[in-house]
Amino acid sequence: MEFILFLVIFVGIMAVSALVFGGWFLVMIARGIGAFLGVRPAGVPQPPPGQPMPYGFQRPSGAVQTGPVAGHRVCAYELCKAENDGTARFCRRCGRQLAAPARVRVNRAAVW
Repeated sequence: MEFILFLVIFVGIMAVSALVFGGWFLVMIARGIGAFLGVRPAGVPQPPPGQPMPYGFQRPSGAVQTGPVAGHRVCAYELCKAENDGTARFCRRCGRQLAAPARVRVNRAAVW
């Protein structure tokens, strides 16, 4: 009798886990298709095109920007203003060469 009770509980837990994972999986697929098609969730404020993501805005992925993006650079060309990775040498949109990042001298102290 104990074995049957154990088996019923085990199967119940597995069924609930499968339903939760299946629902999550379907939602992620729907969000991916929506992002591919350019559909944005209703009520989510978005910055104007070409402007960097300010603090507190929600990205299309659902993440909220809470601080400055590390290594983020904007193209200096007035008609482009594309966001680029901090390691990029050329703009990803217009292909112009990006200005070299400023070198900052840092004095380091040994910590024992």
